[in-house]
Amino acid sequence: MNLSKKKKHLLTKLSTIGTTITLLAIKSNVCFAEGIGTAEVQTATDNIKRVITSIAMPLGGVLIFASVVVAAIKMIANANNPQKRAESIGSLAWICGGGVILGASLIIAGIIINVATNNSGNLLGS
Repeated sequence: MNLSKKKKHLLTKLSTIGTTITLLAIKSNVCFAEGIGTAEVQTATDNIKRVITSIAMPLGGVLIFASVVVAAIKMIANANNPQKRAESIGSLAWICGGGVILGASLIIAGIIINVATNNSGNLLGS
């Protein structure tokens, strides 16, 4: 009986929170939709491109390089233990997967910026 009351109470709280967030999101879209000009869009796109090219790409490259170095050191350290060496070789697959995800996210971010601004700095429909 007590568990049922807790579930109902939790469900009520979650629905209240969800409703509040939805209403705030709707209201904020109305507020942000008015007053966005071409200069703000151009500045925002330039800032996003700058962050991607100056932070995300180099940081991702450094992290991938460091991961490969750590995996290589583990392989060298575990040269006499076939099971641990196989585990460290398996980590290379995860590193490659991370690199693919990083590259895909950079490509998708570029596509979104170009589609949203039609590569002109102006929002579509403006």
